[in-house]
Amino acid sequence: MPEERAEGITTLPEVTPLEDARPERPADAVGIGEFWYEPAIWEAPVSPAARVLYAGLCSFVPNGKINRRDLRNTLEGTPDPEIQATLDELVQESLLQSAQLRRGHAFYGGYVVNPVSS
Repeated sequence: MPEERAEGITTLPEVTPLEDARPERPADAVGIGEFWYEPAIWEAPVSPAARVLYAGLCSFVPNGKINRRDLRNTLEGTPDPEIQATLDELVQESLLQSAQLRRGHAFYGGYVVNPVSS
């Protein structure tokens, strides 16, 4: 969930919590161990940036979070408002779900990563 700076420019939060709602790793998964994504994302009816970002988020799900730096590196050269718009696109297409996720004793705005194939 974006943070607002004093000058009104949207910036990504320092840390975005992630939770995995995908089933067990399918046989055709791409990646190593618990760091995987479904290759079906490349055929999903979303923008190329959304496909890349989804695959990137999947690689961070086992960590339970993604840092702002890693989000920016996933879509290198893309300004924060466009990255947020891409996250919003994934939410709109039900590949992500916006959620308040518990970390320790506090709740933070984050995302639940849904499977590509349901």
